[in-house]
Amino acid sequence: MENEPFLSLQSKPQLRPTVADDHHGTPSEIQDNSQIQRPSKKHGSLHRCKTAPAMAVMRDRKPKTPQLPKPKSESSTIIRQAFFLLSLYLLLGVAIYSFNRDEFSGIETHPVVDALYFCIVTMCTIGYGDITPLTPATKIFACVFVLVGFGFIDILLSGVVSYVLELQENMILTGIHIKKSQQGFSARNYIVDVDKGRMRIRLKVGLALGVVVLCVGIGTLMLYFLENLDWIDSVYLSVMSVTTVGYGDRAFKTLPGRLFAGVWLLISTLAVARAFLYLAEARVDKRHRRIAKWVLHRDITIQDLLAADINNDGFISKSEYVIYKLKEMGKIGEKDILQICDQFSKLDTNNSGKLTLPQLLENRL
Repeated sequence: MENEPFLSLQSKPQLRPTVADDHHGTPSEIQDNSQIQRPSKKHGSLHRCKTAPAMAVMRDRKPKTPQLPKPKSESSTIIRQAFFLLSLYLLLGVAIYSFNRDEFSGIETHPVVDALYFCIVTMCTIGYGDITPLTPATKIFACVFVLVGFGFIDILLSGVVSYVLELQENMILTGIHIKKSQQGFSARNYIVDVDKGRMRIRLKVGLALGVVVLCVGIGTLMLYFLENLDWIDSVYLSVMSVTTVGYGDRAFKTLPGRLFAGVWLLISTLAVARAFLYLAEARVDKRHRRIAKWVLHRDITIQDLLAADINNDGFISKSEYVIYKLKEMGKIGEKDILQICDQFSKLDTNNSGKLTLPQLLENRL
């Protein structure tokens, strides 16, 4: 106990039986009094010493420099920026198209609907070819419009899709936590990785592919009833649209069809792109898990001992072994380790190689 610096500074309270000084009390009374004054102890319970410094007081101490605020989630900001910039983007495109209708070729239905339809088809990089620019000015406008739309607008809309998927994932995890606390084991543990706090990648791929099938199905039905196409052409145009191929042999020609396309194309093209992204993520995740399994189960060699021995003291400590394995798995890099060591050096002002409570309190004063 004397080797512990904080425990040695604390005064140890002693138990003193409260017994009367007079000698008239019987031994049984003295024994009863001592039993009353003796505190009851429960095995396995820990109690903080009354002379120890209160943690609340230590938390109230303000540091010399203000703490950096914790980074907040940017989901709500991305949502607001996405809707604002998308509205501005489409309004600008509709205005330019409406004032230059004679400089575009194609089937006309309604000026505003045609302008909105042209802007969304251009932004989604589909290119049916049913509405095309004719003059050099409108061609330059189309080039700038598609570059801007393919750039930051697509990024912001992808952020909106990610936010919606994260919100749905959090709702599923919350429901599973509640049911798990009430029922214990559930088959949904195979669907959601509760420990990691996320949906399993295979479920994400399945849901994404389901969304793709749903988008294609909705597009097929609406094309069949709104554009009066047969089932083969409806499926054909729906698939060519959600995959942003757009050969141009089929397109939306009616007013209701273009109104539907203005919303459906915007959602379905992003959903399909997200589905293929999840497919690529599943392949990468499978490769990372295979590498991690190999790293954890292979035998350590002399080369590993020399590489993991950071202090060059001839043996590997537990922390050195953890750092070495994390580097092998690719979860941490040398640059990350150097940044962490640099931050530790700034906190370790007396170069003792460890952080103590008095040292942290001194830095906060």
